[in-house]
Amino acid sequence: MNKITNKPASIFTTADRLWMAILLLNQRDTQYTLREFSALSGLSLGFVSKFSNLLKQAGFLEDSRHMRLKNPRALLDTIRDIYFFEKNTVHPYYTELTPEESIKKIKSIGKNREYAFTRMAGASQIAYFVRFQTVEFYVPSEADISFWKDALELTHVEFSGNINLIIPSDQRLFSTIQKIKGAKITNNIQLYLDLYKYPARGREQAEHLREKVIKT
Repeated sequence: MNKITNKPASIFTTADRLWMAILLLNQRDTQYTLREFSALSGLSLGFVSKFSNLLKQAGFLEDSRHMRLKNPRALLDTIRDIYFFEKNTVHPYYTELTPEESIKKIKSIGKNREYAFTRMAGASQIAYFVRFQTVEFYVPSEADISFWKDALELTHVEFSGNINLIIPSDQRLFSTIQKIKGAKITNNIQLYLDLYKYPARGREQAEHLREKVIKT
């Protein structure tokens, strides 16, 4: 029987490896072959095969033909502890709208645009737990920053505003967007990672999301 290695975090050295772990957790109820997972993830078959072996050696994957997670809770804990939100590029702004008004407006304007709520704004659409003041959402590029700044009539601030537009360090998160109540939100694993180290009661909200929705 495989056991979790003493330093399992040491295998998550690249964005591709972290992405594969997030996707495995997000799709944990479906058992894929290596080839199927390669097609789903956009990762090469060779990469998926090699990293799957490392995950097996670390005790995270079953030793079987299909990719079946052996210890999803330990895997989520591991990537949570090494995840670094600050790799993303955050553009802070100020709006006179309340968080609820901002979310409603973003949902309306963004019907045909690519974006994804995260942190408290994302959690508020899935498993609301604590009050929040800042709306945060991912957009693909600098051009989208300009669009949303004008569309939402935002005022740029140097540091902390009440609405943050975020260009992700890994654009692949847009491939797993979920739609709830007309809102586009990051997948639940990404949302949990983004929330966990957020200082404004993010850990409480993250654990509520994990208990009520992720259940891992």
